[in-house]
Amino acid sequence: MLIDDIPIGSGIELDVRYIGRTMSFNSEVILIINNSILISPIIVNEQTIGFNDNCRVNLIVKIEGKVYLWDSVSVKLVKYDGTIYHKIDLYGDGKPYNRREAYRMYIGEDMPIYINTSTGPLSLSVLVKDLSETGVGFISKEDLDLDRTIRLKIKDNNSIISLSGKIIRKDLLTHLDSFLYGCKFNEKNNRLGNYIARKQGEALRKKVNNYSSPPAANKTPRSRDKK
Repeated sequence: MLIDDIPIGSGIELDVRYIGRTMSFNSEVILIINNSILISPIIVNEQTIGFNDNCRVNLIVKIEGKVYLWDSVSVKLVKYDGTIYHKIDLYGDGKPYNRREAYRMYIGEDMPIYINTSTGPLSLSVLVKDLSETGVGFISKEDLDLDRTIRLKIKDNNSIISLSGKIIRKDLLTHLDSFLYGCKFNEKNNRLGNYIARKQGEALRKKVNNYSSPPAANKTPRSRDKK
């Protein structure tokens, strides 16, 4: 996949790694200028995200159901024709990319989960390790069965996101005298996806300095109708 093969309007994802953490942000291709693409700026809570030199950024492009990856790209905030974009420089071919799992956000907090028993719902305090749109991982001293249904409630500002899933993986952590559980949610929850995206942005803003807009680009964007 070459930059010339990327249609305007293609959905893209920036996979950002910074000080041992990984975050992802979605956008779309707006313009193409020589070896660069301009995308809609990544904005979280009305603030534009900037990426410093300590960030390793991979570009993931989705075209007609296929996914391509450019590794370690340069991303800068630019102003072009009075509009702010994120500019990504691309060199070489994008490689076919097979991503099997949703992005997992590290949590590391004690939270209650709920399981059904013969006497009614039982609340257990567990250490939630990570969370994604498709599942959750947690650590507990309780010995729970595979395929058992759990419920997790996440506080999102003044509301609660209620999630239901089944335990599909169980590993003994001998050094902690505990079990590590992997759970798959029963259905997709759009509010959870928005919650994870917002938390990613909040975490990145704390660690990455916002860039000021550099001088406007002096190149003419390539029209997709002219080759």
